[in-house]
Amino acid sequence: MSEIIKIDEIDKKILFELEKNARIADVKLAKLVGKSKDAVRYRIKRLEEQKVINGYKTWIDLAKMGFRTSTLYLTLLNIPEKKEKLIKFIENDPKTYWIGVAEGSWNIGASHFIKSNEELFNIKHELISKFGDIIIDCKVTFLVGVSVHEKNFLVDKETKLTNFTEKVENLELDEISVKILKEIYWNAKENIAILADKLKTTVDIVRNRIKRLEEEKIIVRYTAVIDYQAIGYEFHKAFLYLKKYDADFFNKISRYIEGNKIIINMVRQIAPWDLELVLFTKGFAEYDNEMGDLTKNFSHNIQKIESATMSLDIIFPCNKLPLK
Repeated sequence: MSEIIKIDEIDKKILFELEKNARIADVKLAKLVGKSKDAVRYRIKRLEEQKVINGYKTWIDLAKMGFRTSTLYLTLLNIPEKKEKLIKFIENDPKTYWIGVAEGSWNIGASHFIKSNEELFNIKHELISKFGDIIIDCKVTFLVGVSVHEKNFLVDKETKLTNFTEKVENLELDEISVKILKEIYWNAKENIAILADKLKTTVDIVRNRIKRLEEEKIIVRYTAVIDYQAIGYEFHKAFLYLKKYDADFFNKISRYIEGNKIIINMVRQIAPWDLELVLFTKGFAEYDNEMGDLTKNFSHNIQKIESATMSLDIIFPCNKLPLK
């Protein structure tokens, strides 16, 4: 394991604010963290050099353009060299939205953007045909919605859950809008004037297109890509099997998570389990204690919990949007 990078409370505040809005003005960010603009710029540069910050990404809702999200959870034989080949194969697929490597109830998770069940069928069976000698089991899930919690384990702030439901639409985008999305996907802080020059258009056209994409909620947010493992956090997923799932339970567990600094996401899927929770902790003992508290609070409804401890977590590994 690499040596943990030590950061102070000011660094944590900077990371918190940049993940909320990577395009925040330097003056506003400096005021929020209580330092000068130059001091904040120095700290950000240092965090980038230390690979704590690994870029700035635009969160785009591709469901607006007709895509759905499906995840394959693979259980593997422990053959490291073949596992690495499988990971590389998934990483290079332009439809891959997320890849995670874990120990626990599964070993590799891969989310894909698809427009039909046939696409998913082909993705799944290509993996099995190429890597069936190490794939023991493959679970298929479909995203319903995500409840996102700001990472207030970094700072002492109360935050509210934001709920996103995967509502598939078929919005038509013009050529300039598609080019803008491709440019800012992995460069959320791109200057509008530079962007206009790259696309051989005007600043006003780019600014108006971005504003429209934000209003239509195609652009959801601009965020920093942060390596939390580098600063000492562990990343866990918990899969809850419930006796009963209804609106009353969803509201109660949402309130519980909203007041929790460890559980940062709740994912609803069509899956063998009922809910997926995403947690950041300072060690497995903290995770284990949180699962104990969760079970105690909802003992009447939780049948069992499966766990996975993440060693790799990559969003959009091929760095391309599946847009023409």
